[in-house]
Amino acid sequence: MMREILKQNETAVREAGRQLVEIGAELAGGKIDEALARLAAAQGQYDEWEELDQARADIEGVIRDREGMLAVQHILADLVGTVLGAALRTRLP
Repeated sequence: MMREILKQNETAVREAGRQLVEIGAELAGGKIDEALARLAAAQGQYDEWEELDQARADIEGVIRDREGMLAVQHILADLVGTVLGAALRTRLP
């Protein structure tokens, strides 16, 4: 699902990656203020950032859904284990 979301927003992902490389180069060069200024300017300059924010929100939603599903599966597994354990204990001498 995450792969599909990223592919649907490929242009935005590429532009964001390019910007991150440039910002990273400034950070690596110790130009922290310049990197932060570039980040602030890029956020207002590119429409792709909004698309990327939406893609990120979609991915976060998928992760939350998976975490919720795993929690439900865990609870159900605990319940099944409890029920089976109780059933087995009643049959043991």
